[in-house]
Amino acid sequence: MIGWNKKHAQAAYVPYESEKEKAPAYRYLSPTLMGEGTDLNHYLAELCAGRVIFDPGSKVMHASTDQSSVKARSQFRMSVKHLTGLYQKFGPVAY
Repeated sequence: MIGWNKKHAQAAYVPYESEKEKAPAYRYLSPTLMGEGTDLNHYLAELCAGRVIFDPGSKVMHASTDQSSVKARSQFRMSVKHLTGLYQKFGPVAY
């Protein structure tokens, strides 16, 4: 739990737009959202409230060879509108 708290204690969320017609291109927007001061209790409260979503996934390495391997890479996601519940301090920072 100490490692989780340290890893997620501060986070920046940067909105963007992407161009999909040509080669991938991104444009980053303002404001950036900054979250500070989370812990596992905040996360578990959001999970219990149904605002955290399990997103199962796999990372496949060397798929077309005899040395192929699969590693679980599941993630948990949540809507930007619910991020305030994950942090003690959360809000926009203009740049």
